[in-house]
Amino acid sequence: KGQESPFYPWLNSLPRQFYNGVSMTNACFDCLPPYAGWLASNERINYGHFAAALRMGYVPLNPNTLNDDEIIKWAYNVALTRFKEVWEPTRQKLIAPMADMLNHSAEPNCEITFDYEGNCNVNTIYDVQPGTPLTISLGDPTNPTPIFAQYGFLPNDCATIFCKAMHLDPIIKYLGIDFKDLLIQTQTGEIAP
Repeated sequence: KGQESPFYPWLNSLPRQFYNGVSMTNACFDCLPPYAGWLASNERINYGHFAAALRMGYVPLNPNTLNDDEIIKWAYNVALTRFKEVWEPTRQKLIAPMADMLNHSAEPNCEITFDYEGNCNVNTIYDVQPGTPLTISLGDPTNPTPIFAQYGFLPNDCATIFCKAMHLDPIIKYLGIDFKDLLIQTQTGEIAP
């Protein structure tokens, strides 16, 4: 339906460029710490499955659309970065135009829920002053690596960053630690686990 679609204003407002694992080059993967690289490369693999399923005809799309890698990549990124997973009455990944525009915060002031009829509700968790940005949590604020891999950014308010000591990989493995467990506190420099 193009511009006549009721979803056109929402789709037209979405980013044209994404910076997550699907959009990275092989050189990008080589520069990432191992855990971030693994998560980001998994997003690339999932994208490959998505594109293959579309091209097998499971969704009726125009052949010009199916052969345009940029459009298919954009559609996947929209779905990947905009869904909200719900568990009741069954596990589903839903997209609610406009509710997906809320930004991430380690201390969110809103939550998104869906009722049993599939209606989306955005509720504040506490009283929010007029003019305050509405925010949700996109993931565990103490481990930003999955947020980086899926959404392509590191949160500004995150208290930790992932470990970049790739040259210490043999020592880290010898100690029985995984890179996903090595988080550096931005305020103190302490390394967790």
